[in-house]
Amino acid sequence: MTAQKTKVITLDHGFKQGDVIITELTLHKPNTGHCRGLNLKDVLSFDINALATLLPRITSPAMSAQNVYELELMDTLKFAEEIGNFLAPSPDLSATIEPSLQVSTK
Repeated sequence: MTAQKTKVITLDHGFKQGDVIITELTLHKPNTGHCRGLNLKDVLSFDINALATLLPRITSPAMSAQNVYELELMDTLKFAEEIGNFLAPSPDLSATIEPSLQVSTK
């Protein structure tokens, strides 16, 4: 099964870019390069500054950091939830990691 690499996000309030109100964006699954300079802990804890850095890198049409700061909170949470879903390990991930590389939870 292939993991989804994009997700269309429909915003309740949207944001203005020029004369257009944007209410739908495509969110792309972030890769290592997209997360460059970011602390993943901040991204996963929905730190607004981390999201303002990451979202312009992974949205189409591209948002600006200022667009992120102007979002209604519930719209921001939609992005944060989907980023969390993208970054969550797949359930069968542990089966593909060599036993010598697995982290002990004891």
